[in-house]
Amino acid sequence: MSTSSIKLSLAEYSAELMVYFERHKLIEIITRLMVEIGLVRPTNPQHWIATNIRRIADEFYHKCLEASYMANKIDYFKLPRHFHHRIIIFGRSGSGRKTQALSIAKRFNLVYIDAENLIYTTFFRNDITAQILHKAFMADVAKDKSAALSKVIQQRLLQMDALRQGWVLSNFPRNVEEFTEIFEKFKIPPNKVIYLQCPEIMAMRRLVTKPDLGCPQNNCKYMEHEMLYFSQNEEAVNAYLARRHETIYIDSTPCFEAVRTNLWTQMERLPYVMGYKR
Repeated sequence: MSTSSIKLSLAEYSAELMVYFERHKLIEIITRLMVEIGLVRPTNPQHWIATNIRRIADEFYHKCLEASYMANKIDYFKLPRHFHHRIIIFGRSGSGRKTQALSIAKRFNLVYIDAENLIYTTFFRNDITAQILHKAFMADVAKDKSAALSKVIQQRLLQMDALRQGWVLSNFPRNVEEFTEIFEKFKIPPNKVIYLQCPEIMAMRRLVTKPDLGCPQNNCKYMEHEMLYFSQNEEAVNAYLARRHETIYIDSTPCFEAVRTNLWTQMERLPYVMGYKR
């Protein structure tokens, strides 16, 4: 096995381990366990741990779920010191995805990943991933293109800067199949989805006043195509995201500063929970 393969395997293993600890809140449970042991000072620590660890875990899970459903601010659920945000910014074109993503990346020291730019740079690489991407786009089969894009994104999320700092991703996923893929099959899934909700009329007004209107990716025909694609997938994506704890809904119609303030407040106020709602 080559050195690069070994490094990739270690990165994947560390990513999966990090997600497992985070999903089951093992660090918080162990910390609480050690604090209680220090206070109680049992004569038989092993027996005490075996007796009480289930109680502490249940307390964490139930209170965290309750806080998530009620959207309450509870200091009990402050994020761990080394918690890594893994954020998807979702919304229609003109909702402020890139602007807010860059703001979040700067605020929380995250790696900003634009899926469109990543795909563009991958096309000019000389490796197997680039060949798969070329083949998928030449055949123009939606399922194959989605699978190729998922492969490119997952490889990027497993790079060391993303693993060490956390990340914020925009322009992917875009439909319910891709959301299902990134949440349920990726080695390191997102732990927050920020859904920027903006009416189509408002979004179009913003887009047509962009200073770079007319460049290849910002012309009226392209914008109409993007709006149509979003509208076709909006209902299915809404239904999927409504079932997940990770979703934060943000009204993006106000000015940038107001949206940013609301977004940061929601991120810091809501306890983090991963998975489907019951």
